[in-house]
Order: sequence, then structure tokens, then C-alpha cells
Amino acid sequence: MTETVKIEPLNIKTAVAIGYFDGVHTGHRMILDTAVAYARQMSLRPAVFTFDMSGRRAEGKGDSDLITAREKKRHIEERGVEYYVSPPFESFCGLSGRDFVDQVLSRKCLNAAVVVCGEDFRFGKDRKCGVRELKRFCGPYGIQVFAQDALVMDGEKVSSSRIKAELQEGNIQEVNRLLGYEYSVSGSVIRGDHRADELGFPTANIPFPSECVLPRKGVYGSDVYVNGAVFRGITYIGTRPTLTEDRLAVVETHIIGFSGDLYGTDITVRLLSFIRPEKKFASAEELAEAVRLDIESVRTPDPDSEAL
Repeated sequence: MTETVKIEPLNIKTAVAIGYFDGVHTGHRMILDTAVAYARQMSLRPAVFTFDMSGRRAEGKGDSDLITAREKKRHIEERGVEYYVSPPFESFCGLSGRDFVDQVLSRKCLNAAVVVCGEDFRFGKDRKCGVRELKRFCGPYGIQVFAQDALVMDGEKVSSSRIKAELQEGNIQEVNRLLGYEYSVSGSVIRGDHRADELGFPTANIPFPSECVLPRKGVYGSDVYVNGAVFRGITYIGTRPTLTEDRLAVVETHIIGFSGDLYGTDITVRLLSFIRPEKKFASAEELAEAVRLDIESVRTPDPDSEAL
């Protein structure tokens, strides 16, 4: 299991991937995989330095993320990283570029022999420094710096901002392609108001994480992971305009073929396709018919998706 390290010295030499890694998308994975490869070649230990933006978001600053901090750590662990350093952004954002290298990358903390970053990596107070400065500051410490070229797909760089834009348009298949895995929302099932039960389509409801950018409101075809089993589902993300006046976003999933009490159970909902946008229906009966059609649209698995 990856060890989460506080800002304190490591007594082993490391190859460090450095960046925010929001989404751990295909471009980020190239950086992580390069650091892991250098670690293996040079008998180093693979590490990641990233940062926690929750404090800034609590102050109303900073952008929403693609995935939660927990999911980010999990995806990074899967790349073979052994040490994970993620301090609050406020704890180092005031450091100059030179001081950042001295206090974080040197043997005072990460004990880096190799640092891998993206070609557009910025650091130091007010993000004044880039790769050129990183190489210059790391030189006296014997730290080698490797800047990874951006991954280009369809003539455009893969970036978190690009993926967020696709997500907000509901282009979930494109989102999944750029991420390199299926976009998901995880959480513990909470009690709802049973309106969906009254329609004949009970749902498992989980909170949408407040730190993450909201996908396009509407209905998605999904796979639902419950206690080690996988079920087909339809997932609604939105504010339920037909049934309530709620303003908070909800994630409601009707799990096809499942019956039982899931309250308090952790589930993961992976979005596979966008079915239709959010709509206010004239009546509950009209909504029920739309849900029935949504279910029929996903009963036959997509040949390109995992067979159930």
C-alpha cells in the first residue's frame, strides 16, 4: 500500500512525479509511469508530490476538481507509486522556486534523485517558475529533471480543463477516453424521500462530492459496483425538477435486477453513456414512462463495454 508521507525527510532516494494530477488522466499517467520507470532503472523509490486544495476551496478559492482526493490517491497508487506526499497548498505556496527545491525536493524532505513533471509545470510563489528554473535550481543538489511532453489526442493536448468541458457537455464516452478509465462517483448510500420508489423505480442515492465539477445534468447509462458485484443501471445526476424544488445535486441510480436494502453501503457508479438531458415533466406518470424507456435503452449491453 502506498504510504502517505508528511513533509519530513525520507531516508531513501526517490524518483518524484510532481504536479496537481487532477483527474489522473492519460497525460498525467505518462508522467507517473515515467517516474516509476526511472525508479526501477536507477534503484530508487517512486514517489509523488501533489497538494491538497481543500483549504482554498473552503475559502471560496480554486476550481472544482474532476475527482475526489481519495480517488486521486487510489489512481496514483495503481501506477506503482510507493510514497504519496500531499500537503495543504497553503503550506508551501509562498515559497520561492529556489526554496521549494531546497525544502521539498532535496534531502530535507523527498530526497529526490530524479524529478519528472509536465512540460508546462509551474511552481514557486505566484507560479513564477517553470521547467527551466526547476532544472537550474535542482542542479546543485544533483537532482535530474525530466519534463514530459504533453499527450496530444485528436490534435489537442489532453488536459483537465478539456476533460471538464467534455464532462459538462455530457460527452461521457469522450471523458472516459481522455481519462483512460471510466468516470465514476462513489459514496455511501443515503436515505432519500422515496419519490422514485413511488414511481416503481427504487434508487440508490449517494451525495455528489462538493469539491468536484458537476457533469451535465441528465440521465446516464451506468455500471454499478455493489459488494463485489456489477449491475447495469441508469443514473440521474441533477436537481429533480419534476419532483422537488431542491437546488442541491443528487446522484440517483436505479440498479437493474437488484433488490435489497443498500442504506449505508458503499457503492461506485461508473458512467458509460449519456441518455438524455434533465427535463421537467408535466406529471409523475410522464416521468415514470421516461424512466421505463431509459431502462430499456441500457438493458442490452453495449458491445464495447464490459459484459455483465
